[in-house]
Amino acid sequence: MHRRVADIRRSAFEFVEGIERLSTTGEIMDAMGGVLNRHGIEHYLFTFIPTPTSTLKDVTAASRLPDGLEEVYAAKGYVQDDPGFRHAQTTVRPFRWFRESPYDPEREPRAAEVVQLCREFGLVEGIVVPVVSHARRAGQVWFGGATLDIPDRELPALHLMAIYAFDRILKLHGSPAQQQANLTPREREILTLAANGKSTWEIGEKLHITSRTVKEHIKHLCRKLGAATRTQAVMIAVRDGIIQP
Repeated sequence: MHRRVADIRRSAFEFVEGIERLSTTGEIMDAMGGVLNRHGIEHYLFTFIPTPTSTLKDVTAASRLPDGLEEVYAAKGYVQDDPGFRHAQTTVRPFRWFRESPYDPEREPRAAEVVQLCREFGLVEGIVVPVVSHARRAGQVWFGGATLDIPDRELPALHLMAIYAFDRILKLHGSPAQQQANLTPREREILTLAANGKSTWEIGEKLHITSRTVKEHIKHLCRKLGAATRTQAVMIAVRDGIIQP
């Protein structure tokens, strides 16, 4: 076991060292497969953080999924129901999709449909790695297969590979065109403070305004960004380079 663990780590570093020589997304995923296929990972999905109106096509940077899965997923409009997408906006740590993406199958039947659909296509297990590229684009890399043999202590190696692969794909193909939201200086200031973990009250104290005024600003900037929550607004703003916490 210890030898296999060392092999994963060594292979991850070798992948990172050689990634600048890879010139297509196919080559990148082939190289990842050379490291990860033996551990059950056969499929990949590189996406940006979705807004409340995003489709799968809008957020996908690159993919290698089972034939037909993307078409069904897109036709059903599952992006907003996917527990993996949702959980990735609340953590910076890799997590296991299905097991660590909370959802209530009774109250969220479409989330349950997403899980069932993936299993029908042979994706029984998955690992999601939240990433932010050097271009300050926030997203996630999803690794999946029928049975994964990646112990938790090796998730940092997977995280490293995901960061470099995501960034390389953006350098090769660029980011989708974005119409940047026209936030006011005060809205940017508030959002930057929120990104740094400040509460509504703390933001108000820092800027010498009331909590009610802070909430109004957040409401307006969320509308401009197409965000449903403060956390989502922060993720979108970082993704699009609007703020730099």
